[in-house]
Amino acid sequence: MAVPVTSDRHLITAPFVLASDVHIQDLTDSRSQLLLDAFERLAPEVEALVLNGDIFDFCFGESSYFRRKFRPFGAALENLVTRGIRVYFIEGNHEFHLERIGWDGVQIVQSRDFIVTLESGHRIKLMHGDLLLDEPIYRAFRATLKSQFARRTAALVPGKLLDAYSSRHAKFSRAQDRYRTLNHDKILSAFTNWLTLDECHHGVIGHFHVPYAEKHADGKRMMLSVDCWDKPNLLLFADGDFSRVYLSEPGAPFEATPAQSFFSEA
Repeated sequence: MAVPVTSDRHLITAPFVLASDVHIQDLTDSRSQLLLDAFERLAPEVEALVLNGDIFDFCFGESSYFRRKFRPFGAALENLVTRGIRVYFIEGNHEFHLERIGWDGVQIVQSRDFIVTLESGHRIKLMHGDLLLDEPIYRAFRATLKSQFARRTAALVPGKLLDAYSSRHAKFSRAQDRYRTLNHDKILSAFTNWLTLDECHHGVIGHFHVPYAEKHADGKRMMLSVDCWDKPNLLLFADGDFSRVYLSEPGAPFEATPAQSFFSEA
């Protein structure tokens, strides 16, 4: 049964709103337009907006080129901050050195783990997700790409050239996705262990493009992730429950549905 977001279904009133893995290439594309439209319709009841990584297909905060390219996006987030909404941008594996992007009031999170506490007392633990499995080779590779040496080196490359190269690489990587299979047992086992480490009510990750909504081993907490943005969507938390909103077009009414186990839908 659908859960109304508001009585008129044109505003989002959930205290916690999360988007992840949008992979925006340009602010004129439909993905960005849907997300920016959703930003404009966050009601005063929203306490926290979390952007859980890979919002951009590629963004290098050191570069003036990318700061100009995504300035309207940053301005939209700054506007939310002035309205009293806490905005957290958790850096994903497609974003680099966002601490230098210059968005006033937007909290850039570069640590692996982060916890958001709501006025209700609910504590939601967050991670982008690429480090969930803690694979040594990938961890070393990521650390190299995120290093200050890599930042200084990339800063020497013209932004437009860096953008073109990263877009081609991302397109190739996405083309390989159809051949990849996820080991759900391995992911959920790591998810369970990760959530167990902290006193939190629930945990949310991104990265895998799979809409998990699974009970933790303790039977009380929930482990969730966000669906692929080929089906643009938001994850909401209100009154102790999670729901999803699938976005169709700017201005269209919102309709939230309870987050259900990924495996019950398979």
